[in-house]
Amino acid sequence: MVSLGAKRAVQVALSVTLMVGLFYWAFRRVDLCAVAARIGTLPLDWLALLVVLNLLALGVRGWRWRLLVRPFAPQVTWLDASVALGICYSANVVLPRSGEFVRAVSLRRSRDASITATLATVVVERVLDLAWLAIFLGASLLLLRGRLEVLIPGAAVICTVVLAVCAGFLGMLAVASLHQERVLHWLSPRLARLPASLARRATRLLEAFLTGLQALRSPGAYAQIMVGSVALELAYTSIIWAAYYGLGLALKFDLGFTAALVIMVLSSVGVMIPTPGAAGSYHAFFAKPLVLLYGVDPAGALACATAVHAIATLTYAAVGVPAIFLQRRAARAAPPSAGW
Repeated sequence: MVSLGAKRAVQVALSVTLMVGLFYWAFRRVDLCAVAARIGTLPLDWLALLVVLNLLALGVRGWRWRLLVRPFAPQVTWLDASVALGICYSANVVLPRSGEFVRAVSLRRSRDASITATLATVVVERVLDLAWLAIFLGASLLLLRGRLEVLIPGAAVICTVVLAVCAGFLGMLAVASLHQERVLHWLSPRLARLPASLARRATRLLEAFLTGLQALRSPGAYAQIMVGSVALELAYTSIIWAAYYGLGLALKFDLGFTAALVIMVLSSVGVMIPTPGAAGSYHAFFAKPLVLLYGVDPAGALACATAVHAIATLTYAAVGVPAIFLQRRAARAAPPSAGW
């Protein structure tokens, strides 16, 4: 049997290897001094705007997450959720994917929220992220269909199918949230046909997912989640759009909000690759499409990707790192609480 520590070490090694490989792929044959010089042209007022936009995105995500947490932990405030997300992003820089558990621990320490129930909402949030990312990906591809048709015949049809599938998935999610007991009753005997260990794991995941859907039991909750999800994607897009202007790329290469939306979606795909803090993967999936689709020079594209990633990472760390130490100190001083 391989120990848990050995598995974690292998995961970390693979993650770092991925990061190094993607960094090499993104930056090979590019003058690093030119990239640094381009980043140095970012004016302080645009830098400040990017910090504010990142904080806005963090706040929007915190507000949306609080909607999911509210049924079992109404004491959790918007600020609690936003700070926990800052801690999550900071932890992911050190150990990829560790932030999901760490943010649940943060709400446990700050508001005594159940770790198990909180992790269930994290599962739901990740599914929502994937669904909305796919919808925005389909929309982005439709915006690019004129360019893509040259490379991929029938690209418009493919994009339309992607949008339809994702819209259908969100509809199924809505039905599942309204009829959780029926869904569990219908799926349980079917999962039982799987091998015992796989069936147990699938059942636990399903139960956790349905637990996380507790917030979605009214039309108002659906509307709020939808507004929060769209606002979050637009906030991330605005960060990239502002970076275009701050680094002088917008006018030079005719990069508008549509170009920012496309790069936001494609770079978000890179974030899904488990590298420390999305380093390397974000840069590659941001800069390469910017060069190939919009003709931006490699140094300018990498300067934009690096600036956006670094500002976001440092902004979240400025929120998360102090909060980690403050919560740890408070946890030592408080009596231990029972259960998860």
